Amino acid sequence: MPTARLCPLAEVAHRWPADSGVPQHLAPSPAALAQAWALCITGDMQLPGLDLDAPLASGSPLRALLQGGAADAPAPESPFLILVDGHLQIDGALTCARTDGATHLVVRGGARLHNAVIGGQLLYVQGTLEVTDLLWADGHRGALCARGGLTARVALFTGHCAVDIAGPQQVEFLLDEVRGVPHRAEFSSEIAGIVFPPTFHDGIGDGEHGIRPLLDRARVVAAVRAGQPATRTSAEIHAAQPLDADLFADEAISVRNILAAVRAPVIGPKEHTAAGWFQQTDFLLCQRHVDADGDARDDNVFITVWKTWDFYLSVSHEPERPGLLARLAAAARGRKMPTTAQLALLYRAYHGGKPGAWQPLAPDTAPEAWRACTHAWRGVLDYLRKAVGQHRARYPLYQRLLAELTAQRIEDFTTLPVFTERYNDWWDGDKSGWWEDDVWVGARQPCMHAGEPWGRAFKLSWHNGTEAPGDAQDNAHSAYQITLEAALHGPALVQYTYAQRQSDPRTPLPRSAADHIARLLRFAAAVEARVRARHAHEQPPQDTTPRI
Repeated sequence: MPTARLCPLAEVAHRWPADSGVPQHLAPSPAALAQAWALCITGDMQLPGLDLDAPLASGSPLRALLQGGAADAPAPESPFLILVDGHLQIDGALTCARTDGATHLVVRGGARLHNAVIGGQLLYVQGTLEVTDLLWADGHRGALCARGGLTARVALFTGHCAVDIAGPQQVEFLLDEVRGVPHRAEFSSEIAGIVFPPTFHDGIGDGEHGIRPLLDRARVVAAVRAGQPATRTSAEIHAAQPLDADLFADEAISVRNILAAVRAPVIGPKEHTAAGWFQQTDFLLCQRHVDADGDARDDNVFITVWKTWDFYLSVSHEPERPGLLARLAAAARGRKMPTTAQLALLYRAYHGGKPGAWQPLAPDTAPEAWRACTHAWRGVLDYLRKAVGQHRARYPLYQRLLAELTAQRIEDFTTLPVFTERYNDWWDGDKSGWWEDDVWVGARQPCMHAGEPWGRAFKLSWHNGTEAPGDAQDNAHSAYQITLEAALHGPALVQYTYAQRQSDPRTPLPRSAADHIARLLRFAAAVEARVRARHAHEQPPQDTTPRI
């Protein structure tokens, strides 16, 4: 049976681990150490839950342990520190609602929790930290330290929370915005919308500023405190966004990986190229072929970071024995000449919005360009792992897109009065649409304009990056557009298109573009829910008086 006592923090200063960081979390006042209180627990501790906002509140398990059953023993609701000299098991959730300061927790053994949503305090575990479901460490004043390693199903680190994990780490879904390590949300925040159901989303965020603005932390805390899940199951997450983890040997810029990229099934049958984009980066995959002008094209990946860098990563197939005699000998035997793959890497930097000259790319001669290239390349690999995962799973997100954003649904929604009476002129900047949080919303009604017929359209746009030198005003906006084309028989045809910036033509949304489809579905559902709720609120009340 563990024992608990409340004492001045100074009395236990010799018992906290030297690398725990507790002194750094003390207030700068010289009297802070003498005035602070610590709750010391000796022995292994098991709790149904622990609220670090008020761990010694009336009726809490720790207060009962401290009082030894007495109801009137004095104790502060929020001591500065809880020190567990043993192992800690929490069957429910370890939580705090605030991220600007709460009780610190130091565990000198291991800790096993079901959920943990923390922030604004130190959580130090000298042994292994095991979290069955969700671990979310948040807040710029927070710190998480697990000296014996970490296991968790979902680990989310946001808000500049200091995270220090020593030892082995086993996390099924890692979303880590603070340590600079590879993770599932590194190149797109849309995985957060898949991991967390819509009830935990906060407004209509564009995802360009990380995961934290997308989530309603208070709702997540309330759910786990109530013993309810805040995340989807692993099966649901894998089904929505499967990854092809074996597509690339590693993340190196190599012959093997470039060939794997250009041979991925994102390039359709009888086609030789495919394009994609994320954030400020776009890329083109090109398979070896002879183009319409008769020019031979090597296997290559062309990457552009908008008006900053261009990278050309190419694999050419050179004869093992060059020269005319070797070609004649191969032709006489009716065989193809044996070739060897040669890697060619080039880059060019932009200055004032204009590209410079192409130069050889290597880590020792162009270190800044190499760092930018390897980051962009890793983003391409991330895109392709998701794309091929969608392909092999028969495009679950695209099938959901077809099922949810149908012609009938788009027509029903865009005929609400806000579109037909208030924002009803597609060509008038003041009446073409409006902003819902981070997302611009607009709809075009079927009409004749400038002598041309125009079909119904629904557009969602967001601010993506900043304008570069030479860009038109507001060019740094990406968009999705759903267009309905009337059919002679049956329902209207639905076209899903997208554009990375205002100056780009809209192109068909690839069915393998996992993050784009996830974002479009999230935008559309959130916008429709809010607009319909506002429409219902604006309707005059129904007269329910019985009539004779």
